Amino acid sequence: MIKFTKVFFIYLIYFLLCFNGQFLVALGLVMIHEMSHYLAAYSFGFKEFNIQIMPFGARLNLEALEDATPKQDLIITIAGPLSNFILALVFYCINIFLNTNSIRLLIYSNLALGILNLLPSLPLDGGRILRDILAIKMPYRQANKYAVNTSFVVGSLMAMVYFILFFRGEGNILLCLISLLVLVTAIKEKERVAYVIMGDIIKKRAKFLKKGYMENRSICIFYKKDLLSALSLVDKNKYSMFLIVDEDMSVVDVVYENEIIKGISSYGNISLEEFMDKHDDFGGI
Repeated sequence: MIKFTKVFFIYLIYFLLCFNGQFLVALGLVMIHEMSHYLAAYSFGFKEFNIQIMPFGARLNLEALEDATPKQDLIITIAGPLSNFILALVFYCINIFLNTNSIRLLIYSNLALGILNLLPSLPLDGGRILRDILAIKMPYRQANKYAVNTSFVVGSLMAMVYFILFFRGEGNILLCLISLLVLVTAIKEKERVAYVIMGDIIKKRAKFLKKGYMENRSICIFYKKDLLSALSLVDKNKYSMFLIVDEDMSVVDVVYENEIIKGISSYGNISLEEFMDKHDDFGGI
């Protein structure tokens, strides 16, 4: 399903008048970029999607993609910029024989779109690629934290460059809008991640029943840590088991991730030491 934002047609008329139809070329390339994401996702079995047409491009919404592993999401994300670089190469080869301004425009537009999307900042593909690579080696929440912090840095640098150019009389409105998009997305992502992790844990049961199996992950954690600290270590694609240890590195209790969730719900963010005293009341949950 393709959806248009409310202000899309206003911007469409503006770009058609100001840029002699080049916006339609850019929009077409963006659509190809997003469909490349979709085809990669479809190859992994993710089918429910919609493409949201925005004033300055398009975005593929794949809700089922939350169930993808970091490696799957990495491949799906790379597919977008890769399609632009492949198209740039194809048009470059064509341009060797035809050598027209239109084909050169397609070469530069594809290169610009591919390079822009590789910037390591959310919601661009580069931000997701960074998060996916980190999530292969560390918990999702920690990987997301690094991606969000990187997005803040990139967005701030882009805003700084915009203001420098603006005061020199060379302001670029597109640069301003992209920097705002990056900063706003980073703020929203920072607020969202805690709810995403809890939602992932809740969805694990359905994923487990569907597949019939799930990898587990054992984590040693100090008993003075709190429940939210334990929750931040949960992997969305593995079932986590916490070995609670004391100062002597002796295991004093074993707690599972679903018990952590119920503990937070029942007692708030108490320490694991306090939780162990109440653990027996859960009856092994």
